[in-house]
Amino acid sequence: RKPDGPSERAGRRAARGQCFQQPYLGCREFTAGFSLPSGEETPIPQDRDLGWMLYDLDFSGKSPEPRFFRAEMRQGRVEIPAWESLEVAR
Repeated sequence: RKPDGPSERAGRRAARGQCFQQPYLGCREFTAGFSLPSGEETPIPQDRDLGWMLYDLDFSGKSPEPRFFRAEMRQGRVEIPAWESLEVAR
C-alpha cells in the first residue's frame, strides 16, 4: 500500500464530508458546510458589504483580544486580508 500524505488524507476526508475540525465563519457558532469543488461552480454575481467579521483571537498579550476585518463580497468572493495587514483592526 502506498503511504499517503496529509493532502491526500484531507482530500479523501473532504470527499466524504469529514473534517478534523468543523470549519466556521468567524465564530464557532457559525459553522460552514463544505464540499470538494466539482469544477462547475460559478461565483455569485453579487457585491455585498458583510460588515465587520471576527478574524481570530490574538493570544500575544496577557489575555486574548479579538481582531476584526471589514468583510466585503465582490462578485461572490470574499478576500481575507493577511493577519499583519492594516485592514485587520487591532
